Amino acid sequence: MKTKILKISMLSLATMALVFTSCSGDDNGGDNPTTPTCDDNIQNGDETGVDCGGSCEPCENPATTLTGSISEDMTLDPAETYVLQGSFSVESGATLTIPAGTTITAEVEDGTETKTYIVVQKGGMIDVQGTEANPVILTSANEEPGDWGGLILAGNATTTEGVDAEAEVGGIIYGGTDDADNSGSIDYLIINYAGAQISTESQYNGLTLYAVGSGTTISNVAVLNGTDDGVEFFGGTVSASNFYLENNEDDAIDWTEGWNGTLTNAYVVHTSGFSTVVEADGENKNPSLVNLTAVSSVGGTALQFKKESGATITGLSLNGYDTSVLMSDAGPLANVQIEGADANPNLSYVGDATVDVEMFGWVNSALVIEESKLTGSLTSDLTLDPAVDYFLEGSFSVESGATLTIPAGTRIVADVEEGTETKTYIVVQKGGMIDIQGTATDPVVMTSSNEEPGDWGGLVIAGDATTTEGVD
Repeated sequence: MKTKILKISMLSLATMALVFTSCSGDDNGGDNPTTPTCDDNIQNGDETGVDCGGSCEPCENPATTLTGSISEDMTLDPAETYVLQGSFSVESGATLTIPAGTTITAEVEDGTETKTYIVVQKGGMIDVQGTEANPVILTSANEEPGDWGGLILAGNATTTEGVDAEAEVGGIIYGGTDDADNSGSIDYLIINYAGAQISTESQYNGLTLYAVGSGTTISNVAVLNGTDDGVEFFGGTVSASNFYLENNEDDAIDWTEGWNGTLTNAYVVHTSGFSTVVEADGENKNPSLVNLTAVSSVGGTALQFKKESGATITGLSLNGYDTSVLMSDAGPLANVQIEGADANPNLSYVGDATVDVEMFGWVNSALVIEESKLTGSLTSDLTLDPAVDYFLEGSFSVESGATLTIPAGTRIVADVEEGTETKTYIVVQKGGMIDIQGTATDPVVMTSSNEEPGDWGGLVIAGDATTTEGVD
């Protein structure tokens, strides 16, 4: 049976009214409804337990839904499973605390993608308390890029849009005069499958920061598989550090409206889709990028600056991009300072990584192991567990510097839908390693769920030895 990300049950808070949506009933007709748990083993229409009216799914976990808004402090429980349905708004004066190990899954029906997001309003606060061993995960049930709108913070710092500007989504109000404004803290957070399409010119991002102030602390964030930007700064003064951005289809890092903070230690990976590392637009307030490493296997543009935008960049390493620097509107190259000199589009800025990808090993550990699913890329060492059945979905790439260890008795099943056969394989890239530790009595098995010849692409190993085809 396929093992997926936790399907979250959720507390529905609308104007602070708790609404429990689970397999529950009222066994006494009074004020004390019975809420069954997994131990009750209650199924649809199970007459021996609580009457679900024939409409409940099998009771694995009580459903706790996040929707509507909160106007008082709320702390989630990492032992619960939470489902996001529609928008969930943290109002001014309230703080949403999300402890380490908490997962929130957006349950999205067709047509509701742009209405499904978490927003912290001006005056509200968020406290994401993830750890390296137990990050907080925001994801979607469909596990498709563009499923939902991600996490949005609206602050009271300055922006070129002025005071009380209105965002392009949800009528969110942002911007003020307090550059030291504090919207809370974020540590060890993974955002997956965001980027819902609003219009042909407008999309959500994974993490959106509207006029967020320097009093806010943001560190150790991974944004994966989005259909727009990984992180976008709309003005503000917030600084952030330790960002891992993989396969966000528009830009990994975007800013506009005069953002002037600093982003330190960002690692960008592009293995599919549109691949821009940085897009900057609007008035140049000279933000800083310190230690930026980006790697692409699909070409693309690395640094794109529009209008009069610019930045100061130190510790830059670009590999695999067709264009290093693009000044789209003929702005002055002097606005972009790279290693103390004017940006030069004739330079590739290829070099050794300035950010150690191993610092983001917690991302792979959280997603690959918890989901029992192998997909995307592995950038730090990982050892599989022979007691777990792993499902291969799409390609799984062991990147340079990483080792995938597969102990004896491990089983990997390619979960292939029609038309995806050629996109489903395991590859060990140049500089990567694989250690398959099968034995005569306990071999490692790689197979397919359909059990038909030609189901998937097998195991591919790319080395650095000689070939008549030459180098690379």
